[in-house]
Amino acid sequence: MNKRVVITGIGAASVCGFGKDALVTGVMKGEGSFRRLSGGIYGESFQGIYGILDEAGKAEYEGRYLTEAELSLGPCCRLALAAAAEAVTDSGLRDTAEDISPDECGVSIGTTHGEMHMYELAAGEAAARGSVIPQLTAVPHDMIARAVAKKLGWSGECLLHTEACASGNIAVDCGAMLIRSGRLKRVAAGGVELCSELSEASFTALRAVSKDRVRPFDSGRDGIILSEGAAVLILEELETALARGAHIYGEIAGSGQSCDAYSIASMDPEATGIVRAMERACASSGIKPEDIDYICLHGTGTAANDACEMKAIAEFFGEGAGNVRASSVKGTLGHSLGAAAALELAVCASSLESGMIPPNTNLKEPDPQCSFRLVTEPEMAMPEVILNSAYAFGGSNSCILLRKYEGEGK
Repeated sequence: MNKRVVITGIGAASVCGFGKDALVTGVMKGEGSFRRLSGGIYGESFQGIYGILDEAGKAEYEGRYLTEAELSLGPCCRLALAAAAEAVTDSGLRDTAEDISPDECGVSIGTTHGEMHMYELAAGEAAARGSVIPQLTAVPHDMIARAVAKKLGWSGECLLHTEACASGNIAVDCGAMLIRSGRLKRVAAGGVELCSELSEASFTALRAVSKDRVRPFDSGRDGIILSEGAAVLILEELETALARGAHIYGEIAGSGQSCDAYSIASMDPEATGIVRAMERACASSGIKPEDIDYICLHGTGTAANDACEMKAIAEFFGEGAGNVRASSVKGTLGHSLGAAAALELAVCASSLESGMIPPNTNLKEPDPQCSFRLVTEPEMAMPEVILNSAYAFGGSNSCILLRKYEGEGK
């Protein structure tokens, strides 16, 4: 049916702070909070730097939006619920009489490890006491999406995506497709992730963790820094949003996905899958490469991944690559895996509204193979079209094109 899909609300928690405004302000200033964890429940071998959410701030954020019963849920559930509740409030839905059936509203959430860290912490605490690791009832990943659906009272499709670092993009893309097809009119879509020792151990084994900071596309880049966060976007059918006079951040114009089918841990060095995802995003939207004003890069800060992305952009844009503004916000936000692309989409939507493009922080010496224009300071560029990129383990590639909405929405 090809319904048009717009973004009408944003909720977010990140190492920049709690709430959409804190996320955008922190990213523009390049101010994210990271600390070194070691010892205690993490074990002496756990020495990594991590982007951990401030506990007091998180408790206040969750307490603002959650009921007493909801505060007893798992940490990932709580954070996702708070971000979803903020997004609903931001969208104006709490002040609007119910206009459509709950069956026409759905949920689409991405994560990598979900509540898995609960078992890690319980095991670590038990080991520190010298006691037996307690038997814990398994908490399925999809409980996070179901908890959001229950809180909002939305009884349409309820989906949980675990496509590693592309999960946030894919969750939003799936939500948009459900609306575009006419099956739903409104979707709460995004991603959530909390600290996981398994993630730290895995990336350390791959020698992909930075010793001090993330330097996307810098010649001296040496890896990622993992982080926590959550972002939820309210997606609506354009007609539904206009009917209630909703504020519109921007439109999801198109998307493209692909799989490298190359390796479970490495990106295809030829970057053909990334190029294919960008091509499909443009084909689905009717937007030409030269119409893209800004690319929010995946930009993890590892030598191999950044090289693949640079190769793909050079091939896709050709001689026009030098005209494209681009940056990775992971130097500020760290890499929150299943939440990363959702947080980046929230920043992109805000950029469409404000006209301000975020900087690629920690850049000292750009990689000479970089053919596009890296934005190193916040720049008022008034982008009309933005490409958000997410590329993950197993070769999952996802690109979403956002377009500034010009019309009747306030």
